[in-house]
Amino acid sequence: MRFKLWMLTLAALCMRFPSLCQSPQDAQDLEERGNWQSAEEIWRKLAAQAPGDYRLWTSLGIALAHEDKFDAATAAYLKALSLKPNNPQVELNLGIAYFKAGKLPQAVDPLRSAAAQLPGNPQAETLLGMTLFGTGHYKEAIPYLERTRTREPQNSALERVLAQSYLEAGEYPKALAEFKEMLERDPDSAAVHMLLGEAYDAQGEPDKAIAEFRTATEKSYVPDAHFGLGYLFWKTRRYDEAKIEFQRELEHDPKHSQALMYLGDIALKQGDGQQAAALLHKATALKDNSRLAYLDLGILETQEKQYAAAERDLKQAANLDPKKPDAYYRLARVYQATGQTAEADRELARVKQLHEQTREDDLLKVSGAPGKPQPQQALPQN
Repeated sequence: MRFKLWMLTLAALCMRFPSLCQSPQDAQDLEERGNWQSAEEIWRKLAAQAPGDYRLWTSLGIALAHEDKFDAATAAYLKALSLKPNNPQVELNLGIAYFKAGKLPQAVDPLRSAAAQLPGNPQAETLLGMTLFGTGHYKEAIPYLERTRTREPQNSALERVLAQSYLEAGEYPKALAEFKEMLERDPDSAAVHMLLGEAYDAQGEPDKAIAEFRTATEKSYVPDAHFGLGYLFWKTRRYDEAKIEFQRELEHDPKHSQALMYLGDIALKQGDGQQAAALLHKATALKDNSRLAYLDLGILETQEKQYAAAERDLKQAANLDPKKPDAYYRLARVYQATGQTAEADRELARVKQLHEQTREDDLLKVSGAPGKPQPQQALPQN
């Protein structure tokens, strides 16, 4: 009798306060029907009733993620990990939430932890490889991308990401092999011709690089194809040919700051200071992190004895790449011209130090001593 009375009392309470009787099964039933919002409400209430249960916070995060509420989902997963540190499934879920929210740097550590604890897990390895690629950790990404490619040999997007990783990591023979194989299947792909050109350029074969970029420009318009070809001509001092390609890029994209910058540099080299200044100022107005533009402006302003402007722009060039000595040398010339002897000596000391460091790095490369070699950058980044 007392049991029946308790059941009747419980039923009455459930009718009056339904939330008291909601269970994980109720939430899961809602999830199976695609009702993630209602499931979220139940998981949230259950987590509030038992805040020390990491499973409830994990389930709440999953429901939130299905609603694309990634910031709230990551907060729930982080709470779960505070209760159950290093749980591989929660780490994986957290990495996925960061990945889908576009927060790739934050996704790396949880995905790395998940992949280590779940060896061979396809989802963890694929996402970690893509995240490492997206954050510029190309060499570390390669093993994960290679294993994913073995599982998905027909995934053309993955194939391109792997090939680009080879290129960025300085593994040029592998990159060349991948791009050539891709062109066998799709010989009209302008984008792949460009990538193959970058690989040839990075490997020190400018003629082959130029041929591939020229082919890319002939296939169809692809952003930066004419710019890339122009840059290769500029790099090999074929300035008149470079000008044509930079101007063609500007026909498609009048605000292409790099094309404007290199046209300005060519004008400076060819003695047209007025044209150079106009192009370089336009380039820096569009993009204020182009080192070469500020360096060239500083040179022009020094020639015209506009020393205050020259000092400002040369300092900006030096700040954008502190490891290159030319801006410091030009600054020393400005200080010498304005009678600032101590400042000039300081800049010349920097130039000497950088040259000594370069010689030391070259000796390490020649001797094979341990170091941190960086892959060549085929095309300029700014």
